[in-house]
Amino acid sequence: MTEGAALPLILMTTGAIAMPAAARKLAIPVAVAEIVFGVAIGQSGFDIAGDPNNPFIKFLAELGFTFFLFLAGLEIDFRGFERKGVRSLLLPFLLSVGAFGLSIGAAQLLGWGLWVGLAIGATAVPLLRAVGREAGLNGTPLGNTMITFAAMGELLTIVALSLVEISEHSHGLGETAFGVGRMLLLSVAVVMVVGVLRTLLWWFPDSFAPLVAHDDASEIGLRVGYFLMFLFVGLSIAAGVEPFLGAFVAGAILSYVVREAEALEHKVASMAYGFFVPVFFIHVGLRLEITPQFMWDNLGSMLAIVAMMAAVKLAPGSLLFIRGMKLRSVTATSLLLAAPLTLVIAIMDLGERAGAVSAALSAEVITAGILASLLFPSLARKLLRQRPGPENAAVHEGGHT
Repeated sequence: MTEGAALPLILMTTGAIAMPAAARKLAIPVAVAEIVFGVAIGQSGFDIAGDPNNPFIKFLAELGFTFFLFLAGLEIDFRGFERKGVRSLLLPFLLSVGAFGLSIGAAQLLGWGLWVGLAIGATAVPLLRAVGREAGLNGTPLGNTMITFAAMGELLTIVALSLVEISEHSHGLGETAFGVGRMLLLSVAVVMVVGVLRTLLWWFPDSFAPLVAHDDASEIGLRVGYFLMFLFVGLSIAAGVEPFLGAFVAGAILSYVVREAEALEHKVASMAYGFFVPVFFIHVGLRLEITPQFMWDNLGSMLAIVAMMAAVKLAPGSLLFIRGMKLRSVTATSLLLAAPLTLVIAIMDLGERAGAVSAALSAEVITAGILASLLFPSLARKLLRQRPGPENAAVHEGGHT
């Protein structure tokens, strides 16, 4: 452990323990509480955590980021996609593409740049899933529809992030084409690994049973999961693609190959969300320079970003009327899709690493993401509490469950 890491490690561990309870009491997302805690102990607050770039602390935060993207891939419900069929995924695809088209176009016109446009148009599953669970929508047609749209948006966000990352590191069309080619080679490697694993699972199902066992003493499922995660991080580095995206690919592969992976997902999530992911979010807060003066000087632009996050989801969200959804549910779904705080942080973090986003702009966008994640879910909860009962039946009867 490097010098100067002891105190920030103790503080971050304390925050990882205390913030979930604080978040429940305040009715805010846990990630928001962890970021605010990081700001409080960091340079913008009481300045007691020391250097946020301490090598050991930075390593733990990057490991948390890797786990976070691995879990994002692991949470993709491929069984749901296959059960609904390709045709039923057309609307989620169009909504997500429409949101990205509007957000990237608006960000370019306003001079915010491509990375900010990607953050504004991003979609993430966790917050929507949490609000849906609170509203009693789990397993209902409306809840399933919301999760499908969020999962498609999250998948396309990662794909778009990969393409943006390649374009930012390329000089000219030739280098961009070469970068896309390397990404395609990585995709070929993914297909080959999936094919081999699916074949082995088909021929030797008993050998794969320990992967999803609840009580395997050797925890072979965890070992295989971590092997895949670091394998694809390494392959991403070799292919010249952002290594953290390899973690997402590894999670997605595991989710696709091992369909009954709830036990494995629970074990990985327990370890990741128990320590490493909170360290990442607290570290984000440590690095943010959010002072009262900063908030005052940038309040207008941050509110504009918040408004844009809602607008780019509400406009294409009108496609949901095709599924027989009522205005109240369409608005609630669009608002939840517009609060992807975790991926906003991930995108800004990668943008800073690429040198394409300044620390000040990153702080603006993340702060706007925090505001959106406090405002939009609260509005969505109120709308969902008042949703009419017959709508669920109408959606169900239309075959869009």
